[in-house]
Amino acid sequence: MTKTRPLMLLVAAALLTIGIIQYKIGMAGEFVLMGAFLAITLYRMEYGLYLLALSLPILTYRPLLALILLFVLVLFVTAQDYDKLKANLKNHLNLAVFLFLAILFITALTSANVTESLIQFTLYYFISFLLYLLLVMKLDSRETLYRFIVCLILSASLVSIYGVYQYFTLQFTTAAWVDISQNPELNKRIYATFENPNLFVQYLIMVLPLSFALIFYSKSLGNRVLFALQFGLISLAVVLTFSRSGWVALFVGMALLATMISRRILIMGLIIAAVGVNFLPDTIMVRIQSIANPQSDSSSLYRLQMWPSAFAMIRDYWLTGIGADLTTFKKVYTDYMMPGIRINHFHNIYLMNFVTGGILAILLLLYMFYQSLRTAIVSLFMNEGRDKLLSYIAKGGIASLIAIAIAGLFEDVWHQYRVDFMFWILLAILSVVYNLARARKEHVQE
Repeated sequence: MTKTRPLMLLVAAALLTIGIIQYKIGMAGEFVLMGAFLAITLYRMEYGLYLLALSLPILTYRPLLALILLFVLVLFVTAQDYDKLKANLKNHLNLAVFLFLAILFITALTSANVTESLIQFTLYYFISFLLYLLLVMKLDSRETLYRFIVCLILSASLVSIYGVYQYFTLQFTTAAWVDISQNPELNKRIYATFENPNLFVQYLIMVLPLSFALIFYSKSLGNRVLFALQFGLISLAVVLTFSRSGWVALFVGMALLATMISRRILIMGLIIAAVGVNFLPDTIMVRIQSIANPQSDSSSLYRLQMWPSAFAMIRDYWLTGIGADLTTFKKVYTDYMMPGIRINHFHNIYLMNFVTGGILAILLLLYMFYQSLRTAIVSLFMNEGRDKLLSYIAKGGIASLIAIAIAGLFEDVWHQYRVDFMFWILLAILSVVYNLARARKEHVQE
């Protein structure tokens, strides 16, 4: 960590500079970024991985897409250990991911507006699948995985700093994100580089447990303090999003993580929470209290009013779904919608996949989550007492997975490309931890 920290900070500074250039001068800045990324990746592919992790919450979709496609290009033009790449792809989680992507592809092909569906599938799910495969194949050592996660945490910390700055400089945010009638003092919620606070918190709750886990892995006091500071920054950003679904999801995930690391940490955390709740500002307390009474908040009530329409659509289209394109969704939804409840999605990934893809889509989605959790738990038992790093990453990954699965009950976590990419990065990390543990076990047996 000590040797790589100056390099990562230098890359981060360079990335931010390039990002500013790209923002200021448009396409010319993007070409500079692509050229720099290609040169770095050709020099050492793992540096390209670190740069991708650092850039995730900062760059827009087009340059991120170009970075992923450049990775594919580099794989084809450089020498690779294909036997090792194939071995990394052979596990149950990878199969579950492939099956889920396959049913999404079939759903797109059978949609009424097939062109729209295929474009949506390609730009989001297929590109995400490429990213997943690249990480599973090329995060092929403990050191590379560790540094990649450190870069994810660093970039999340940087964007959290920007979010906190946003909170103290913005006068207010859009009225669609706050319910002034319920909470008059809540007039702003941070969103940083994301489109809205709920999307921002979905990204953060997948990174935060990994940050917390690495605090306990770190061997030096300096590294522990660094990870603790980053954990604090990201946690503050989570609070300032004022996203109740994010808070609930993270609370469950972190409680589980604390239990896995040490029950004493869980007890201490609950004590601190019980004492700290007495000192929370009224804006946060009102927000927390509204969790238990969804009828009192407009956004919660909005979800409760839209979900009956989803169940009605599932009843009529449970076998095949209605198709994946937005045009068809809007047309079919008008026959089931409650008065005044106009939506583009159901704010629930499980209902949404059932509506669009039918019974196979929801079953394969649940199977993918099951295999993700199973793979992480198997990895944990394989690494516990044998590899401290992989053990802690597995624990953090389990907490992140549980958190985003719970958030998916209230939000469409694949509705924004940065959150979408981070979700598949998380699954790739779980697959890599398993592969590394399996490789160590096979080496010991030899």
